[in-house]
Amino acid sequence: MTDYLLVHGAGQGAWVWGRVWGLLTAPEEHPPRLHKARKANRVFPLDLPGHGTDAEGDTAAVRLEECVQSINRAVEREGLKDLVLVGHGSSGSLVLQAAAELPQPPKRIVLIAGVVPAQQRSLISAYSQRVRMGYRIFSFLSSLSRQEFKLPGHAINSYLCNTMDTMDVVQSLGFFGPLPTRVLKSRVSLGENGLPSPLTYVVLAQDKMITPEAQRQTAERFGSEETIEIEACHQVMLEKPEELAEVLLRYA
Repeated sequence: MTDYLLVHGAGQGAWVWGRVWGLLTAPEEHPPRLHKARKANRVFPLDLPGHGTDAEGDTAAVRLEECVQSINRAVEREGLKDLVLVGHGSSGSLVLQAAAELPQPPKRIVLIAGVVPAQQRSLISAYSQRVRMGYRIFSFLSSLSRQEFKLPGHAINSYLCNTMDTMDVVQSLGFFGPLPTRVLKSRVSLGENGLPSPLTYVVLAQDKMITPEAQRQTAERFGSEETIEIEACHQVMLEKPEELAEVLLRYA
């Protein structure tokens, strides 16, 4: 039986996996036969430090190492076995680093538009040029007002949810939280010994946060065993949860 650990991107939380979680854990038959096991055993959506239910502290001060440790602690605490480790967006680098540190490597790593910069470059450097420029502007304005750095609604609508139904965007806007600016500015250093597990990279063909071409290059750089494309924006979990769940269930 396969366990899943789902890790969200910057400024989001475990909430973003709600629809996918339901599809991964739902029985195939209705009503289900009691003796028939589900494909996925346990599905655990994680709130990274400073995000989601853990957003009471200073999200901007959260360190990259804290996030990696929280992933590893979740695997140990929940006793996750036969693990498929899934990372979305900025958590791509966190998931790769966590996988390398786990005593028992995952049986599969899945990156969904995973952001993995070049060695010793910052996470934010891997995003598109417009996103980097917007980040600098909004970060500066937030520092002047001494407020937490949250993406404004129009930026979420135009860059994260650009192909989603308007009402779906409206219903999700209030869940987006402050960005972990220290994490995004952190330089990433991944080992040179290759990945500890087979990799699947999911390219989001309508993504404006990290270009599809940059995603394909990342998949190639890390020797992705499978590269799958979905016609969706960055928030594929909200836009096309059924299609994403089908991809994840391949490894159950």
